[in-house]
Amino acid sequence: MMARIERTASRALPGICCLLFLLLVTAIGATATGLDPAEPELISQKIVDLIELGDPVYLDIQAGDLTSKLDFRIRQLLIAKGADLRESELDFPEEEQADSLGVQTVSSFASKPARLIRIRMELDWTTQEKRSFFSFRSERLPLYVFNIKQISLPKWKLAKIDNLSFVDQPAKFEASRPVTLKWFEPLLAATALASVIYILWTTK
Repeated sequence: MMARIERTASRALPGICCLLFLLLVTAIGATATGLDPAEPELISQKIVDLIELGDPVYLDIQAGDLTSKLDFRIRQLLIAKGADLRESELDFPEEEQADSLGVQTVSSFASKPARLIRIRMELDWTTQEKRSFFSFRSERLPLYVFNIKQISLPKWKLAKIDNLSFVDQPAKFEASRPVTLKWFEPLLAATALASVIYILWTTK
């Protein structure tokens, strides 16, 4: 009897493994977005990692509701890295305004070589699918896109530009779409279960 049970189990094992593999693959692909979460600490660290130090640094951050948190944390991280962080009571003009003002006027923002770190945030949306073995649902998630420009002063030369994207948690006011079935998911499940049943049946 024990030998028969062991023989049955050994024959059924491939089918069971196949079913578990399908479940695992589906689960792994459920929530992957490939984007970092929109946490001020993580955003600040990613931005600071991009900043090239050497010249005195001025910050110009416009990031909506995140501005104050990012400004404070980025300054902390830059000081910890030994950056020559400078303050300015003047508002730095945008690049288009700088061109119209002329180099001499713009040079008043930094009489010696310096680097202006200009950070701008744009709010967008991305769709994330959450799948189970038999169903899936899609959610719209806020996507924070940061444009980081490093501008050499006083000549107002664009030295480097980077983009970073972060995804937020599902907004409370955003309702998920109705749960629907993928046509192939029931088929996969039925095939896997049928394989296991067939193996068990043929071992009798």
